[in-house]
Amino acid sequence: MKVLKKITICIIISLIIQFGGLFYINNYFLASNTVVKSKKVVNSSNKASVFQVNVPNNAKSVNISYDANYIAYYLNNALYVVNTKTGKSNNVSFSNGVKLSFYKWLPDRNRMLIAEKENSNLLLSYYDVDKSQKNNITKFAMISSTAEVTDIEAAPLPNVIYIKVSNGAKEDVIYWVNIMKSKKKINTKTYNIGNMEVVPHEDKMVYEDLINNKVYATGINNAFSFIGSTKSCLLEIDNNDQVYIGDVDSSNNIGKIYFGTLKNNTSSWQTLQLNTPVSKANLFVTARGKVYINDTLKGTVEEFKTGKKTTYKCIFLQPYSDGITSINNGILVKTPFN
Repeated sequence: MKVLKKITICIIISLIIQFGGLFYINNYFLASNTVVKSKKVVNSSNKASVFQVNVPNNAKSVNISYDANYIAYYLNNALYVVNTKTGKSNNVSFSNGVKLSFYKWLPDRNRMLIAEKENSNLLLSYYDVDKSQKNNITKFAMISSTAEVTDIEAAPLPNVIYIKVSNGAKEDVIYWVNIMKSKKKINTKTYNIGNMEVVPHEDKMVYEDLINNKVYATGINNAFSFIGSTKSCLLEIDNNDQVYIGDVDSSNNIGKIYFGTLKNNTSSWQTLQLNTPVSKANLFVTARGKVYINDTLKGTVEEFKTGKKTTYKCIFLQPYSDGITSINNGILVKTPFN
């Protein structure tokens, strides 16, 4: 009976821990206001005209939320978050002696991750825009007092965050944080890391080795290789866990795109051959897996497969779930895809 009683108590404790973890996931750490699904939420209600939102010329780190309902920028030591439908603006507050190092919108909800510096310590928090609420996630020491966070990537379903910290010597370190606030340093094949992305449905990070022009994934020893390709770069990972890697030519342009999942050998990946090689800066892939080519001279964005073009005004900013954003005479413009 004593053994049975002990087993029963252990089962009850285990269930309490599991339900407690699920409650924390659903209500706090990377949680949205909706039920967690197996795919990212895609909002298609942003075809209405944008409120006239002014973006100051000296604003830094200007970024749009996934659905373009919000725009954020850093100005005069303050992080401003503006509702693009109403024009209402909120400031994200920082404690005395703490400054912003980096922030990143989550890919599927109106929430951002914020990295702050306090001497040589890194403070990671999230800001829920809809609730105007900021909450701490964790704190840890960085590699040096001069280091800065240069990227944050989150996978809401496995509930993990990858943080890239860089110092002046081009030494990049990746830290990993999970829902239980456990953290560790990730071993990478290089200390000069370029673009990095996380797989939405599993705890894997894909990253660029800028020294050797290769692309790696955590948990896989060898770089991604393709017949006839000597240099490659990471473009994106879509909602279906498909990784998009560009074949870089001698002019540092991309003329071919390989895409597939980490579960399949690269020999079975699909290929997109571009009509004309383009720079990485003018090529982007959406969460739905659509490839677009940006022509900055003509002010158009063309979907590769259909050839449909979307014209935008003035300075291209970035894409969102249903279109692209641009800045025209200091005013934010949202243009739905054609």
